[in-house]
Amino acid sequence: MRSATQVARPAGPGAAATIAALVRGTAPATEVFTAIAREHPRVAHLHVAREHIYVLSHPEPVRELFVTHGRSTVKGRALQRSRALLGDGLLTSEGDAWRRRRRLVQPAFHADRTGTYVTQMVAAATEHATTRWHDGVRIDVGADMARLTLTIVGQALLGSDLRDDAADVRRALGEMVGQFQRRVIPGLDVLDRLPLPSNRRAAEAIASLDRVVERLIRQRRRDGRDRGDVLSSLLAAGMSDRQVRDEVMTLMLAGHETTANALTWAWYLLSANPTPAAAMRDELDQVLGPSPGGRDVAVADLAALPRTTAVVAETLRLYPPAWAMGRRLVEDVVVDGWTVPAGSLAVASQWVLHRDPRFWAEPDRFVPGRWLDAGGRFDQAAPGAPRGSWFPFGLGQRVCVGEPFAWAEAVVLLATLARSWSVEVDPGHVPRAQPGVTLRPRGPVPATMRRSTVAQPIPEPTPRPHPGG
Repeated sequence: MRSATQVARPAGPGAAATIAALVRGTAPATEVFTAIAREHPRVAHLHVAREHIYVLSHPEPVRELFVTHGRSTVKGRALQRSRALLGDGLLTSEGDAWRRRRRLVQPAFHADRTGTYVTQMVAAATEHATTRWHDGVRIDVGADMARLTLTIVGQALLGSDLRDDAADVRRALGEMVGQFQRRVIPGLDVLDRLPLPSNRRAAEAIASLDRVVERLIRQRRRDGRDRGDVLSSLLAAGMSDRQVRDEVMTLMLAGHETTANALTWAWYLLSANPTPAAAMRDELDQVLGPSPGGRDVAVADLAALPRTTAVVAETLRLYPPAWAMGRRLVEDVVVDGWTVPAGSLAVASQWVLHRDPRFWAEPDRFVPGRWLDAGGRFDQAAPGAPRGSWFPFGLGQRVCVGEPFAWAEAVVLLATLARSWSVEVDPGHVPRAQPGVTLRPRGPVPATMRRSTVAQPIPEPTPRPHPGG
């Protein structure tokens, strides 16, 4: 291993100004990473509080780091600093512990389970719309989608009814998301040990989530029945309550929070872009029959809904729930011609790469059609962007185990709900992205529900930009 003084490093932004902007909140992290990529379009270096941080903003070094040298890395600072919330679950564990946990969780995401999940998703979405929506009702889209996706995670993966917990879970996760930017900045760890109001709120948020998870575990241990879900597998594996808690917390965050955010952004984008919204509804009428009437989405329909799938893909491009990913090097590697020493942090931002005009035509526009090939089929290669410029579920050996579930859930919920409903986000309201553990809208997304019985364009709204942070 080379000493730090022997290693040439790429240029980078001034660390002091960068950190000051993050600490003061004058610029969200998405804007900071965008600015770094603009000035240093391949690799940049920052030296912050004894940390050497390499920011990768080009597909080639991204592939080198996360794919070629993936086995020379462990999880980065952001996820390690999430241990207070997630413990030693699948997202934060390493080595043999991670492999054991992945083997326990993997069966839940096998293709042969998708049909059952789709049926549960359709039922949950139908009940949600029937009991909570009526023509003209006002909603906060984010809170509404969080309730729905938590219901599905509870039923499908945990065999539990979590509908009454949705408000508490969203509020607690919102507190953690709001503090994330400060908590991952090197050198500010010392603040965690001070009696600050923010630390008290974080502790209360974690305690609130713990109460929900611990109740589930107690109920299922008393029940003792194998329901064929992930929670049953975890309990049958002889894991301690703490170990089960960490995995359940991970599933709640990764399986509920991320999809809720993606759907919230999707409804906003469809509301602001009536032409692709009408095209999607026309496809749903053709495949499922016009609403009212028609039939429910089935697993076989997923391949027959390319426009709906393209809406999901384009939403994940513009507003990736996992907006950045980092790794710490455990040995020296060479990335883009630079030696990155062991102990360094390397970070790449999906937000930046997904919107880079070098690799995407009209990168800030919502254009679902870019994901359709010449025959009208959905194809992740259709936009022609190089590998490493599109990675909403990660790259390398630790790509998200729940990716198939997430794709199916987003497509099924959009298809089920959009057949009969339009979500009209308030004119002039432009949600701003809040980068935390996930990419949430900052604050509520107010909207009015409109029942639509015929596929037709939504009235043209005032054009709205897609903000950079």
